[in-house]
Parts: sequence; structure tokens; C-alpha cells
Amino acid sequence: MHGIRSGPRSLFSGLAIVAMVATACNSSVSPSSSSAPAASTVAVASATPAPAITPAPIDTDQPGPNGGVVIRWFVGLGAGGQPQQFAAEQAFVDKYNSSQKDVYISLEIYNNNVAANILKTQIAAGNAPDIIGPVGVEGLNLFRDQLLDLKPLIASSAFDMTKFDPGLRTFFDLGENGATIGVPFATYPSFLWYNKALFDEAKLPLPPTKVGEQYQGKTWDMAALRELAMKLTVDKNGNDATSPGFDASNIVQWGFDMQWADNSPLAESSLFGASSFVGTDNKTAQISDAMRAGEKWFNDGVWKDHFIPNANQINSDLLAKGNEFQSGNLAMDETHSWYSCCVNPAPPAKPIVKDFGWAITPSYNGKITAKLHADTFSLLKSTKHPDAAFKALATLASSGELLAAYGAFPADPALQGAFFDTVNAQYPNVKLNWDVPKAMLAYPDVPNHQAWVPDYAKSKAAWQKFQNNYRTTSGVDIDAQLDALKQTLQGIFDAASTSG
Repeated sequence: MHGIRSGPRSLFSGLAIVAMVATACNSSVSPSSSSAPAASTVAVASATPAPAITPAPIDTDQPGPNGGVVIRWFVGLGAGGQPQQFAAEQAFVDKYNSSQKDVYISLEIYNNNVAANILKTQIAAGNAPDIIGPVGVEGLNLFRDQLLDLKPLIASSAFDMTKFDPGLRTFFDLGENGATIGVPFATYPSFLWYNKALFDEAKLPLPPTKVGEQYQGKTWDMAALRELAMKLTVDKNGNDATSPGFDASNIVQWGFDMQWADNSPLAESSLFGASSFVGTDNKTAQISDAMRAGEKWFNDGVWKDHFIPNANQINSDLLAKGNEFQSGNLAMDETHSWYSCCVNPAPPAKPIVKDFGWAITPSYNGKITAKLHADTFSLLKSTKHPDAAFKALATLASSGELLAAYGAFPADPALQGAFFDTVNAQYPNVKLNWDVPKAMLAYPDVPNHQAWVPDYAKSKAAWQKFQNNYRTTSGVDIDAQLDALKQTLQGIFDAASTSG
């Protein structure tokens, strides 16, 4: 098909992207107007690093006010540190503490930008909390060697892991030697978002919404996605990218991208299979076949086939200076459920994408991999009361009220309906097919694209440099650059081993 179609949609300039839900974006807390309950005192967060909620002075070696073992709950590493979430967290603690006499939770909430350093200081001083969370995979990486393996506690407490999708039950086996350092709680599955208006204009069928469905008589895989994306990529004259007359220097609409993937080749290439930059010995750098295949596909998509925007195009007005799908000029976007925060621009701007849908992530070599973001609660090894702490953790992880406050897709199917209703209310004129994200929970990337590697911060900076290079520069030799990245990472891993 060589289509001739209209030019770019109008868009809101000076875009203000709203804060992304939970793990996607965390900001410092602002002053809270919550009244102080008896169990804690509320402190106003200021420009100086101060806790948002500090526990009332309490001797953790003595029973709490309800007679139970005192368990400290540390919030701020991920979601939970925003003012609108304080009341729900405090209400959970008050209700829990008054409902039983075995455990007394002492709540402390810290600004996200200082929480990790505060926790490191507490650990070093021998004054660590018992529970941390909600926290995502990257946050867990910072304290991986300090986290307790929950497997024995899950077994001894008969905590029901069978209620979760099988793909989630071992997702948090991310600790040292495969330790289970969390239980399923808040998930953010990824899947394909599509702009229905662009499909209608191109007179193309919508992508599949069920695993195993074909697209136009062909397997719904990465090859089919490429072909479709090229038909949905349009120049200023209305020629699509399959047309001999297509002008790649004047593109006004792109077919596909993986938006807000943190400049991570691990995230991008996850569509071709999950992988890690570190081998099973936790010290040898590696580049997987999936990584090579994926990054070559993306590089060709940017510079050869032109259905993926380059860095300059992403940051242009045509693509809303980074919020590509919101601009109305990106047909398909592989991203997470948290993006429901950001399809519409901040008021008073009017939505550009008025009708969108969700589709199944394409397969590669017969396998679907839909990268997953997820938050959990963890216990520190230093807890003096692991059984009591896990009892509290299990109740936290089962709280629909907290999930609602965090805007998270519940891992527990029994709690998902309320979340669906909330998002549906945001988009009353869009029919959202929740079977799609539910299905994609069965195909998480394991190992996760945010999983631990030695000296995670330096390693991440190195792979982001690789990513930025190919997105900004035409003609990059992907194999050579990945080989160079492997060498760089090996140096970082070696240095981390020596210093550790």
C-alpha cells in the first residue's frame, strides 16, 4: 500500500506533562495539610531534605501502643511520597494498628530525592527500618545485599502466591542467589497503544487484541509490526514509508516507538527477548543475541526504514517535545499501563488523541516478551522480628486502598476491577480493553530490564550513552558499538568487584 494522507495534527505547544504514576516518575513531596493522627506527627516538607511524616518517638524494643511488636515502615524509595498519598498510608496504618494487637506499624515517609541516602545512613548506623516500599526494581538494586529472602516466610505463613499470574510469582526473585525480595503488589504491564484515528485514515485493520491472533493473515510478530509501522509513517506530502516517493527528510507522522524507555537498550530489545548485561556469575559482561537483534531492528527503524523517530524528531513540536503518543503523530507506542496518566495534555489544553486502543505486544521467534515495571514491599535482613514484619508486609501487599492511592494495576486479580473503573472514568469516550494488559502480565521480561548489575548507576550511564549515540547519529555500527559497550561494562564490573 502506498498511501497519500493528510499532514500532522495540531498540537499544544509548551506541553506540561503531568506527573507519571508511581515508579514512572517520583517528585519531592510538597506541604501536606493532613491532620496529625495520634500514631504519628506530620511535618511540612520544605526545600531542605526533611521527612514528610516522621514517627512519634517510640522504643522499638518495647510493645507499641496496641501491645504489638513495633515494625517500622519506610516509604519514599518509589511511590508513596506524594502528598495526595499520605492520607491513604496513614489511614491504612491506623486501621491496621487498631484491628489487631500483634503488630504495631510505625510509619515514616521521606522525600523521594533523599530517601535512599537516609536509608543508607540508617542501615550504617544500625537503625534500619523493617519494611521498605513500595519500591521498584531499580530501587531494590540499591539495597540488594541488605534484603531478606522471603521464601521461608511465604511458606511458613501460607501466603497465597497462587492467586497471581504465574509470570509474576517468581518476578521478585531478584536478590542475591535468587532470593525472593518481594511479593507481587503493584504492576505496570506494557503493551501496544495505538491511535485509532490514524489506522482509520490509512484504512488499516487494528492490531490484534488476543494472544495468537494474526494480523492480515500473518503472524503478529516484529516483522509484521515493522511492515505495519512503515504504512503508518507519512511525509508532508502524504506518502507513506512504503512508497517510492516517500520523503524521509520531511516526516510528519511516525509508525512506532517505545516511548519513555529511559534510554535503555535492555528495555528496547526486550521485545526480542529478555536479557541482562551480566552473566550468571554476576561478574562477566555479556551482550545477548536478543540485544543485538533488537538494537539492529530499532537502528534500522530510525535510519533506514524511518518509521521510528530519531532523538531530534522526538524532541520536536511534532512529537510534543517527547510525549510522542500524546502529540497525535505517533501511530503505535509500546509502553506501560502508567501511561494512562499522560495521553491527554494538562488542562486547559484539549486532548489530541481522542480515540486510542490497546493491542498485544508482538512476538519474536514465537515468543512474546512484554517488559514489566512493578513495585513491591521488602524486608531488611536486620529486622529483629521477621515473622511480625512479614505479617504486616502481607497486609500492605493486599491493600486495595493503597493500590488506588498509588494508581497501580493490581497484581491480585480480585483487586483489579476498582482500578479499571478509575481509569475508565478518565477516558469516558474510549472503550478500553482490559483483557490486553491482563494478558501481557503473563509475559514479563525475566531477567527484568532494570535488574541488578554491578555498580548499577555507572553501568546504566554507559548503556544510556550507547542508546543516545544511535538515536542521534546515523550510520552507527551496532555490533561494534555493543562490543565496545561490553568492554566498558566489564571494566565497571571489575572495578565494582575490587572495591566490594
